[in-house]
Amino acid sequence: MKQEISASYRDWLEAQEMPNGKRSAMLSALELFAKQGFDGTSTMAIAKNAGISQATIFKYFKTKDDLLEAILKPMIDHLLPEYREDFLSDIPAATSLRDEIHFLVRNRYEFLKKNKEVALIFLTQVMTNANTRSMFQDFMTETAPLFIDYIYKTLKRSGSLRADLAPAAVLRTIAGQLLSYFIQQQVLLPDAKFDEDADLQMIEDLIVRALSKDSK
Repeated sequence: MKQEISASYRDWLEAQEMPNGKRSAMLSALELFAKQGFDGTSTMAIAKNAGISQATIFKYFKTKDDLLEAILKPMIDHLLPEYREDFLSDIPAATSLRDEIHFLVRNRYEFLKKNKEVALIFLTQVMTNANTRSMFQDFMTETAPLFIDYIYKTLKRSGSLRADLAPAAVLRTIAGQLLSYFIQQQVLLPDAKFDEDADLQMIEDLIVRALSKDSK
């Protein structure tokens, strides 16, 4: 089934056919892993937050690592590819570099916000968990040619992209700005007030200046 950007990972998980105890354990773990980190969350805390027993958790997941994998694997194997296809099909035809960057920044940040729990888990686990890192590397290897065909070439067709920038540098410039702001907003300063629209406009300006041959 096609997943729209309005349908978050949590929405998807709640809609899956599975025993209620298993779903409760996964939803609770999703919330607590995002808030407290994987290492900082015990199965006892997951059970208490879900209103179930630890025995129920271990009925479906032998270890906490198995529970983590049950959350992340369907995201990498199924949902990210489907979200990716939706996103690529929505990229506007060649317009100005600024218009393309505006679309990329707004679309991808909306995606991060709607999937903030699993995104935060990914960001920490990719750095510390070899299994998660391997799964994500496989996804990125598959995605790289699509990034070049759909995004990098579209930006080049605008006529304003710097010729000296390789696709990896373009991706790093866009993703780095978005992820830095996401972490600042969700992790470092979660209680601070942000003017998100103004902040994203500033990010767009920074990216355009970094990528545009007219800004050199």
